[in-house]
Amino acid sequence: MANKVKSKGTALLMEISAVYTAIPLLKSISISGEKSTTYDSTVLDGPVHMTKDPTGYSEAPTIAADGFYDPDDTVQLAFIALMAAPVETNFKVTYVDTTPTSVIYACTGFGFDRTAAMTDGLACSYSIETSGTPT
Repeated sequence: MANKVKSKGTALLMEISAVYTAIPLLKSISISGEKSTTYDSTVLDGPVHMTKDPTGYSEAPTIAADGFYDPDDTVQLAFIALMAAPVETNFKVTYVDTTPTSVIYACTGFGFDRTAAMTDGLACSYSIETSGTPT
C-alpha cells in the first residue's frame, strides 16, 4: 500500500567541493518537464487517428525552488557563482520517506532571481536545468 510522505524535511543539495550541501531557507521545490518523447508514425494507409511511437529518448526535467534570500549565505553565493562561470554540477533531492530516497541530477543551466516586497521577506527563486539520466 502506498504511503503519504510529508514534504517537511525534503532537501535540495548542491555538490560543492565533492560534498553535498543543502541549499538553505527553501519554501518549495518543484521538478517538472520530464517526459518520454515520441515521433509521428502515421501512415497514409493507416487508421483515422494519427499514431505516435516512442523515440527511446526522454526529456530531462527542470528543478525550480523558491526560498528566502540571504546575501551573505555561502551556499547561495556558490550557486550564484555558477552563472558567471557555469560548470556541470550535481544536485541531489532527498525526500523524507522511510528509506530516505535521494535522486542525483547532473545540471548544466542555472538561474537565480531575487524579490523584495513589502509583504514578504527578501526572497529568491532557483532554476536548474538537468542533463542526462538521474541516478
